[in-house]
Amino acid sequence: MTEPGPNFSSGEAGLSDWSDAVDKVLRGRSFDEVLVSTTRDGLDIGPLYTAADSVPSAKFVPVDPQRLERGWDVRQQFSADDPDACGRAVLEELERGVTSVELTPPEPNWTLESLQRATAGILFDLAAVVLAPHADVNAARGLAAVIEQRGDSAATASWLGLDPIGEAPRGGFANPDDVVNVAASLVPSLRSGRTLSVDSTRYAEAGATEAQEIGYSTATAVSYLRRLESFGVAPAAGANTIGFRLSIGVDQFANMAKLRAARRVWARVLEACGVDPGAAPQLQQAVTSRAVYSRLDPWVNMLRATTAAFAAGVGGADAVTVLPFNEPLGTPDELGRRLARNTQTLLIEESHLGRVIDPCSGSWFVESLTDRLAARAWEEFAALEAAGGIEAAIADGSLYAAVDHSWQQRLESLRRREEVITGVSEYPDLSDQSAQAQPGRAPREAREPGPSRPAGLSVRRLAEPFETLHDAADRHLLATGERPRVHIAALGDLATHATRSTWVSDLLAVGGVVGSGAHEGGSHSPLEAEARFSESGASVAIVCSTDTVYARRGAATALALQEAGAQRVILAGEPGGLRSDLRAAGVDEFWYQGMDVVDALTRLHADLGV
Repeated sequence: MTEPGPNFSSGEAGLSDWSDAVDKVLRGRSFDEVLVSTTRDGLDIGPLYTAADSVPSAKFVPVDPQRLERGWDVRQQFSADDPDACGRAVLEELERGVTSVELTPPEPNWTLESLQRATAGILFDLAAVVLAPHADVNAARGLAAVIEQRGDSAATASWLGLDPIGEAPRGGFANPDDVVNVAASLVPSLRSGRTLSVDSTRYAEAGATEAQEIGYSTATAVSYLRRLESFGVAPAAGANTIGFRLSIGVDQFANMAKLRAARRVWARVLEACGVDPGAAPQLQQAVTSRAVYSRLDPWVNMLRATTAAFAAGVGGADAVTVLPFNEPLGTPDELGRRLARNTQTLLIEESHLGRVIDPCSGSWFVESLTDRLAARAWEEFAALEAAGGIEAAIADGSLYAAVDHSWQQRLESLRRREEVITGVSEYPDLSDQSAQAQPGRAPREAREPGPSRPAGLSVRRLAEPFETLHDAADRHLLATGERPRVHIAALGDLATHATRSTWVSDLLAVGGVVGSGAHEGGSHSPLEAEARFSESGASVAIVCSTDTVYARRGAATALALQEAGAQRVILAGEPGGLRSDLRAAGVDEFWYQGMDVVDALTRLHADLGV
């Protein structure tokens, strides 16, 4: 008979009762190790929060009555390489639910004529036109001229997109003084629009943490404020001519907190400048991160995009850009663009996420995370300012080094599967459907990676180390007609070995390798294991069973597999005190939860001749 626990439903139980109940479940295990996780910025995430953990920040949340009626801005990207085709595509998308347009630069860049053609038919008083971040002053002047040509009714929240400091991380070069001088001259004519953009997405896509991204974007905006003031634009007007472009990933609560923390940090900057934060709230465009998208099983990108869009909407973004799920495979098609657009439409029109101002307000967990993340981001910003500002950090390489350090830490977590990528590092799909996302697209193995940037920060996709392994296995499939294969030497009946043999099968699939023998009864003697391996025709064997079985016949099985010609014998699990005996018997390596799976699968590929 179980011991009765505290009666939480009566309202009499307190925090100490909850702690006592948790201790009974943990049975001596560490509370922090089992129930507390840590963000990439080192912030602890606990299992329970109370009012004592929260510092409400509602006064820093802008109130936009229009957002309650129409939701946030559904902002879609369009390529302007062919201005006429771009113009047609823009009008089609606007008719289908897009509410603002972001134009990516053509080669060599926009001209007044190309902008006129690309925006022909757009009603600027209904849909803002935004230039993707750049540093071409002629392009900014061109869009400003187009807006002026449309007359007073065209005074909308369009963005000219000038971001000279962000040009270096994007792989270009610009003189910030020259560009901001032009931006200052355009402020009077643009009125409610934005001349300058602070684009921090490249930092995030290269590996920066949430606090780093906020710190870098704030430092960039402060540099722009200083320059604008030197060119005669007061801080209040300067703050209202800067738009922020932030990255949104798939960690739902962390990204909600990031947007809220970014607004709080910006409000503190404005207060230090003598500007009322309510008169110049941070205008945010949230863009789904290209780093979280995968080429493997790209349909899962739709789930990633939905999670990111939800976080952006609830987190209070003014505009949201959802990248099509099939963007990693090349130019997105109609299906990808339609789903990217309709993901937001469903969240706005059917889920009504825009009809509540700051839904996170009052959530002790989110408020606590927001508060701590804002403090951590302020430390990043203050450190940059103390070292000479963001431009100095870019020039001397210290910013790139900090981003690279954050990326290496995250990469280690990815390779050990502490951070999971669904459909890639966990639950991969080895069917032919995953090798080709859509009819008419080249399969993964036939594509070559695009050219790398000569400078700046590259986009580091989280799935790429695993995609490289999978692509190699796909090429092996094309060359030989079958996938690389290993034999799973399961010991004992199915119930005995299933836990580890299933784990091994899934791990092999991460590298595009097939494991045979996992879903059947295992061997009951070393001789039977030897015979099964010989029949398999494989060159590598992975022994799977329980520690108890390993103690009885793990070493003998390893010897038998070697006798059968196994070039490498791997054992699933961390056998503790049995390790030395198993090593001596011929086990070459051990696979266990928390190991570097990319290294392990790379070695396996080499053994299999992949």
